Amino acid sequence: MKDERLVLQSLKNIRIAFAFQTICIVGMLIYDGIRKGISHITDSPLWLIFMATCVLLGYLNIRISVDVQQTFNSKKPGPYYKTLLLSLAVGVVFGGITFIGPDGTLRDALLIGGVLFICFLASFSYAYYLRRKHYEEMDEDESI
Repeated sequence: MKDERLVLQSLKNIRIAFAFQTICIVGMLIYDGIRKGISHITDSPLWLIFMATCVLLGYLNIRISVDVQQTFNSKKPGPYYKTLLLSLAVGVVFGGITFIGPDGTLRDALLIGGVLFICFLASFSYAYYLRRKHYEEMDEDESI
């Protein structure tokens, strides 16, 4: 499509369809939770689709968030070890909470802490990469 108005309208239509689909999935999960119990919600394949969609949407929005942040704050990104330490802190805190919980075992704590560490490290590393790339592009533009 070459007409920008049509492209914009198409994107709005996709957004409305996505919102409707998400509302329907959440409604079916709530209905399942009421009918069969809360613990059956996570057993449903719809739960996996809903979670995967939320994670994908979050990662897609990271680029927009970084671009918006860089327009207001164009300073050089800090050192990468801060990203690593913050991710490690999140993993350790949630692993500790799991361990001291009522049914907490060391295996569960390590599993949950490790998964959260990897998830946070992946998202923070991607955001750090985008910030660094944007800063280098801005630095090249200023030197020309």
